[in-house]
Amino acid sequence: MDERWSLKTNWEVEDEIFKMKRKVNNRNSHDYPHIIGSFYSARFKKPVHYESLNERLFYYYLEIDRNVARYYEQPIEVPITKENGQKWNHIPDVIFFKDGSIPMLCQIKESEEEAEKDEDFHLINHYCEEFAQAQGWFYEVIYPKTLPEVYQRNLRQLKRFMHRRKYYAEWEEKVIQRLIYLGTCSIRRLAEQFSDRTDSLMLIPLVYYLIVVGVFIVDFNQPITSNSLVICNQGRYISPISL
Repeated sequence: MDERWSLKTNWEVEDEIFKMKRKVNNRNSHDYPHIIGSFYSARFKKPVHYESLNERLFYYYLEIDRNVARYYEQPIEVPITKENGQKWNHIPDVIFFKDGSIPMLCQIKESEEEAEKDEDFHLINHYCEEFAQAQGWFYEVIYPKTLPEVYQRNLRQLKRFMHRRKYYAEWEEKVIQRLIYLGTCSIRRLAEQFSDRTDSLMLIPLVYYLIVVGVFIVDFNQPITSNSLVICNQGRYISPISL
């Protein structure tokens, strides 16, 4: 598969089709908002709503993975029919578009054990998978909490640095060029390279931001701290986490 969604410049059609649907109570087909939080995506310039901490964690991943070109939460309604004739519309959690893959429609769950407690879990999966296949998509149930703890920690850590601050413009190119010259060094040491001109503590968030946007590379298998080593990404971007 060679889909390069990151090269797509106009998402107006998808923005309309996958406009967030109001959550439908799957038991009585009555609208029932159940959003417990949201955060603002500086990358996609929109609020992102989540209904569980697992969803929030997965959305952090979608924000940080630069191969993900777009994602939409609560994007579609899938008609469900039980054997007894009961019908309702189920709303999967998210659809995302990632380079090298067809669109991925996902349900996000705490764990397999918790998911199995829902008597309609397999029925919903059946209809969602059929719906996805008919559209030429993948369908997957995602369990973010099964990620290694260090990945979860790093996602939460980097989430704090997704927003571009105004003063970055003055220092960004200088910091990038210095790392190219050095080859590799720690986040703290890189920021201290400019201590004769500015407070190095102000440049540490910039280094983290450059990790988030894929300019710098860091080992995601280790806790990311100011002592972590970074290198400049001068080749093709590689996702820090494979899901």
